Amino acid sequence: MPILSPAGGVLGAFTWYYRLGSARAARDESALALLANTASLVIGQRAEAAARQLAEERSRAILESMLDGFIAVDASWRIGYANAAAERITGLDRSQLLGEVFWDLFPDWHGSAHESACRRCAAARAATRLEAELPAWGGWYEISCFPTPDGGIALYLRDESERRQAEAGVRRLAAVAEQSSDFIGIFAPDGTGLYLNRAGRAMAGIGLEADISGARLLDFFSNDCRAFVRTDVLPALRGAPQKWEGELAFAARGGTSAAAAPVPVYFKGFAVHGADGAHLGLATITRDITEQKRAENELRRIAADLSEADHRKSEFLATLAHELRNPLAPIRTGLDLLRMAPGNVATAGRVHEMMDRQLGQLIHLVDDLLDIARITRGRIELKKEAIDLRTAVTMAVESSSALIDAGKHRLQVSLPEEPLPLDADLTRLVQVLSNLLNNAAKYTPGGGRISLSAWREEGQAVVAVTDSGIGIAPDAIGSVFEMFTQVRSSLDRAQGGLGIGLSLVRRLVELHGGRVHAFSAGRGHGSTFTVRLPLRRAAGDARDPAGSSQAPAPLRPLRVLVVDDNLDAAESLAALLAALGHETRMAHDGPAGLAAARALRPDLAFLDIGLPGMNGHELARAMRASSELKDTVLVALTGWGAASDMTLSHEAGFDQHLTKPVSREALEQALATAIEARR
Repeated sequence: MPILSPAGGVLGAFTWYYRLGSARAARDESALALLANTASLVIGQRAEAAARQLAEERSRAILESMLDGFIAVDASWRIGYANAAAERITGLDRSQLLGEVFWDLFPDWHGSAHESACRRCAAARAATRLEAELPAWGGWYEISCFPTPDGGIALYLRDESERRQAEAGVRRLAAVAEQSSDFIGIFAPDGTGLYLNRAGRAMAGIGLEADISGARLLDFFSNDCRAFVRTDVLPALRGAPQKWEGELAFAARGGTSAAAAPVPVYFKGFAVHGADGAHLGLATITRDITEQKRAENELRRIAADLSEADHRKSEFLATLAHELRNPLAPIRTGLDLLRMAPGNVATAGRVHEMMDRQLGQLIHLVDDLLDIARITRGRIELKKEAIDLRTAVTMAVESSSALIDAGKHRLQVSLPEEPLPLDADLTRLVQVLSNLLNNAAKYTPGGGRISLSAWREEGQAVVAVTDSGIGIAPDAIGSVFEMFTQVRSSLDRAQGGLGIGLSLVRRLVELHGGRVHAFSAGRGHGSTFTVRLPLRRAAGDARDPAGSSQAPAPLRPLRVLVVDDNLDAAESLAALLAALGHETRMAHDGPAGLAAARALRPDLAFLDIGLPGMNGHELARAMRASSELKDTVLVALTGWGAASDMTLSHEAGFDQHLTKPVSREALEQALATAIEARR
C-alpha cells in the first residue's frame, strides 16, 4: 500500500507479510490502511518541513547574496529579518535591527513620502515603489514595498546614488551644451544624427523641435568640403586616430543653396566609446569662425596696405633725395662760376637768376611737405575770404607759366565773363590750381596741349585742367590722389615731384567743401582733373585781391640785430639788410646776442631758435624782461615751422615766426612791422 504525502506525492509503501498458508482477514485491510495513513501524515509533514527549510535556506542565501537591501517587518512594524546589504545600508547590524520597531530606529522617515508609501502598502496590501533621498543612509534609494502573508511588508532598497549622479552630470553637460555658442552634436556610428544643441541647430538652420534623426553628419558640410570629409575626416574618426580637427566649411544656414556663402568653421570631431570599448558613435564641437576669418582678412589687408605704404615711403625718400639734388646741383655749379668769374656782370646776372629759380623750387618742395603734414594732423587753417575764381586762375597760370613755357606747351585758358564768387583761401586755391597745371606740364611730352576751363554748374564753380600727356592706366586712376603716388612708368618723362601734389590738391579742395575727380582714357590719351567748389551765395561782396593791393610804404632805416649760430646765414641776412639801408649787427650765440641787443637797442631782431648757450626762446624772454628792449620787434627765424613751434614762439614773446629760407617779401613785411611799431 503506498504511503502518500498530503500533496499526493508517493513517499513509500507499506507491505503486509503473511505466513505461508495464512489467510488475510478483513480487519487486516483496515489496520493496514490506518498504518499507511498515519505513516503518510508523519513522513509527509517531515518531508514538507525539510522542503520548507530548504526553501527558506535557499531564499535566505539569495537574500544574503543580494546587493539590494531587504528588510521584513510584521504587522506591528517590528523587524523580523534584514539581510547583509540592509546592515550595510542602514549602518546597523542585525542584533540592532531584529525585533525593533522600524519607525523607532529610523525617525527621519516620519512625515516623509516614503513613510506614506510603506503605510499605504501595509493597509491596501498592494505593492508600491518610489525613489527618495535618504541622507542618513548616504544617498538616493529606490524603495519597493510588498505585502507579506503575515500582515507585514517587505522592503527592497536599491542604491541609486551613482545613477542619480550620472544623470545629474548628463544634465549639467546638456545644460552646458545648450548654453554653448558652438555647434555640439552626437551622431551614430553610421553618421545619422542623435543630438544637436541649440547653437548647432541655429548654425545649421534647423528648428528647435525638428527631428535630426534623418540628418547625417556629412549633410552639414558645404558641397566643396564633402568629398574631403568623406575621404579623410570620417575615416579618421572611425579608424585608429579616432579624432580629427581643422578648418572646414559648413553649408549656408538654412540650406545648401549655391548662391549662399558657406560658413567657415573650426571642426573638432572624436569617436565615442562605451565602458566596454564598443564604438557608440561620433561627437563634434564645431565653432563658427566667420568673424575670425574676417579679422584675419582685415589683418592681411592692413599688412598689404602697410607693405604698400612702406614701399611708397621708400620710393618717396629716394625721390626726395633726387628732387633735393636737382636744384642743389645748379646752385653748387653757380657758386663755382661766381668764384671763377667774380667780375663778369653778365655771368653773375644769369647765375643769380638760375639760383633764384632753383631756390624757389627747393622752397616749394619743403612747403608742400609742411602743408601735407599740417593737413594730415588737422592743423592747417584756411583764411577764407570773398574771392573770384577767375582771379585765382589768373594767379595760378602766372605761377605755372615758367614750367609750361619750359616744356614748350600750348596753354589755352577759357573763363566765363561773369564772376565765379567763392568763399575760399586765395593762396590755397592758387596752390591747388598751380599743382594741377604743373602736374599737366610735367607729364605731357614737349610741345603738348594744356587747357584750363572754368564755368558755373548747379551752384558750383567747376575748373577742369586737361592735357595731352601720357595719361593714366585704368588700374592706377583710383590711387592718383594717394600720398607718394606717381605714375611709375612715367619717370623718364616726369620733371620732378614728390608724389604728394595731387594728395595735397584733394585735401585742400575737400577743406573748401569741394571735390576733385581724375579721368583718363588710358595710357597715351592724356588726363583731365576736375575741381568742383561751392559758389558763394552772396555774390556782391566778391572782390579782386589783385586790384585792392596797395603799394608798400617806403621803409625807414632801422637798427637790426641778427642772431644765428650759422655764420653764413647770419652774414647773408645782415648783408641783405645792409643793402636795404639798415644798420645791422650780428651775434652767434644766446649770451652774445643779449649783450649785442643791450648795446645796440635794436628796432628789430631776427633770432634763431637753436642757439648755443641760450636758445632763442630764452633770449626772447630775456629781451622782453628788459625795460630798454621790451619794445623791440622780435622775429623767430628758424627751420621749425609746425603750428606747435609757432605757439612756442608766441609764448616766448616773439612778434612773428618765419621759417627758413625767408623770402624777401616776408623780410620786408617784418621791416614794415618794425617801422610801424617805432612810430
